[in-house]
Amino acid sequence: MRNILLFLLMTPCHFILAQTNGNYLIRAGSLFDSETGQFRDGMAILVNDNKIAAVKSSKDVSQQEQKDYQLIDLSEYTVLPGLIDAHTHLLNREIVYPQNEFSGLDMVRTLMLDGDAYRAIYGAARARAYVEAGITSVQDLGNSGEFADIALRRAIHEGLVIGPRMRCAGKGLSSQGGQLPGLIYKYQPIVNDEYRIIKSPDDGVQAVRENVTQGADVIKIYSNNTPNNTSLSIEEMQAIVREAHRLHRRVTAHATDNQAVYNAVVAGVDGIEHGYDVADSTLELMAKKGVVLVPTDGDSVTFTQYAKLASPEDPKSMIAEIMAYRRHLGDRLRRAIQKGVTIVAGSDDYVDFKMPFAEPSKRTLIGYHESGVPIAQVLQFATINASRQLNWADRVGVLKPGYLADIIAVDRDLDKNIDAILHVHFVMKDGKVVVK
Repeated sequence: MRNILLFLLMTPCHFILAQTNGNYLIRAGSLFDSETGQFRDGMAILVNDNKIAAVKSSKDVSQQEQKDYQLIDLSEYTVLPGLIDAHTHLLNREIVYPQNEFSGLDMVRTLMLDGDAYRAIYGAARARAYVEAGITSVQDLGNSGEFADIALRRAIHEGLVIGPRMRCAGKGLSSQGGQLPGLIYKYQPIVNDEYRIIKSPDDGVQAVRENVTQGADVIKIYSNNTPNNTSLSIEEMQAIVREAHRLHRRVTAHATDNQAVYNAVVAGVDGIEHGYDVADSTLELMAKKGVVLVPTDGDSVTFTQYAKLASPEDPKSMIAEIMAYRRHLGDRLRRAIQKGVTIVAGSDDYVDFKMPFAEPSKRTLIGYHESGVPIAQVLQFATINASRQLNWADRVGVLKPGYLADIIAVDRDLDKNIDAILHVHFVMKDGKVVVK
């Protein structure tokens, strides 16, 4: 008992470890309607247990409802659905070393020196930071060792650790070498600790079954596996997609150049991750087929920080180069929107930028705005659009009756200042108060 009391005394006062579900009346200063992209003043949300019971004007809240529901006054803030990051790697950490030719080299250190046990603890710490930052749902896309992402999902579901609602991919399905560059042939088996190497279309079908059996919610494939230079064939990807869809799993593809994006779209995938270089004709094909794009672009702050870490002796030249690339990514994003491609927010947050956990994820939203996307549209990327990519369009990403009570509050001026998304004052996940 003494240890429990000591733990409670040391727990930060803003964090409620196990707030039970209840009936809440939330008064919002401004409410973001993700379906319409509008900010609405003077609104109230009624929460019963873990679901939203009603969203109405504050003046329409009855006296009986004021008696029956516990008041949470967020009238000084903007209230919106819990954010969704559709491309995370909670159990992966890359340290940026100066003059490191290939970023993937750090994965070898992770596999050989850290191992799954350390990664599980690291992932649990990041998961808690994510939900405290207002990210209440994620799609975790591999780089988690031997299905450690699925173990973390279970631990969160059982209440052993605090974290966002998770959809997990398990091992990514890749061609020879995965994303571990430079391994001599003798050490190639190390790759199998992180990736499922596909050797034929039939083997791709078997790999889907393996991942689904282990609990995968989504299938992640590598249309190309940069920085290595091999790739899955269209026939292999088609076989994977057919089997995944037969088992009611969406397929999303790592694809960084136009050929890789085109091949994955032709193969029938549901989403493209990254898509750094994409031709207009390929974007038009994506729009026609309903394939979403998850642009993992980052913002100017994270890009600058990367340059400082990677080139500490002379960061200016790298900053200039990397910001030019940042402008290229912005052009690609605007073209995708103009062509009618659905955009989904995803951060690919795994680099150790020496920032607080989860901040790089939310800075991705700032990056979209820096590329010229209006704030309301950016928020839709991270709410209603992302819920569809997670196959949870009927439960999260929108504040309306019947949906799970994932609700956050940020600075009041979010409609004019995207940086307000960094300042979270309240988090409710599944009807439980996490940050207050």
